[in-house]
Amino acid sequence: MSTPPGLNEFLRRQAFIAFDTETTGLWAPVNRLVEIAAVKFCLDQPRMDTFQSLINPQRPIPDEVIEIHGITDDVVAEAPTARPVLEQFIEFCGDGSILIAHNALFDISFVNCELARVGLEFGDNLILDTVDIFRRLYPGLESYSLLSLVTQFDIAQTQQHRALEDAHLVRRLFCMAAEQLGPIENVADLKSSFTTCTISEWPGEAKELPAEFGELNRALKQNLRVEIIYQSGSELVRTRVIQPKQVYVLGSTFYINAFCERARAERTFRLDRIEEFRILER
Repeated sequence: MSTPPGLNEFLRRQAFIAFDTETTGLWAPVNRLVEIAAVKFCLDQPRMDTFQSLINPQRPIPDEVIEIHGITDDVVAEAPTARPVLEQFIEFCGDGSILIAHNALFDISFVNCELARVGLEFGDNLILDTVDIFRRLYPGLESYSLLSLVTQFDIAQTQQHRALEDAHLVRRLFCMAAEQLGPIENVADLKSSFTTCTISEWPGEAKELPAEFGELNRALKQNLRVEIIYQSGSELVRTRVIQPKQVYVLGSTFYINAFCERARAERTFRLDRIEEFRILER
């Protein structure tokens, strides 16, 4: 890999990590990771280190998602669950590296939700988004999707929709753009020139439910069981017993992530579909 001629000293010194995820769906509080991968590189060195792992989401993968990435229930049946994979991913990224993703908020939301479920925390590593970078450097393109950019700039003609292959595409896009990033002399310059964030800044998690659901808030804090009468989008009204774990909000809609005793697995419930509930005291 040749060093871009316009690269300044600050960018030469940085360890960058391009990463990507594959999932069971589009919205992180409801869905799960099935694969995560990353490529660690420096802009002026040919060496690259890679990390890749499948993840058992502990729930079926929908057919319409399998059609995109090709990862089936059988493929992940013997894969580790999220916690050990995320522990390895955190170690791989380390402190001080700058992460890069394409449409970064999507990947950040999934990583952050999985971290919260298993009780892990990520560092304050800065994250850049190649969508944001290319919108600023090349305004007016018809599309800024990953496939569109790599084909427009003759990097690749296809996209595999697998995490490691897509992470390499993100790396190559960033390397191509690096010499055009301008006079970046420090992290503050990056923050002022581009939209940046950290994994912990994803705004999807809410601390509490609205005040009128005070008893459900108590169940969350005290790890109590709750009997609910729930109207599913595809089923009749059913009574279930859940153990609420976390609350998420999207717009004005609240979602409760909980262990469902009927399914014997984690499920996500919309607050506005809980018709009645009662706390099952210990």
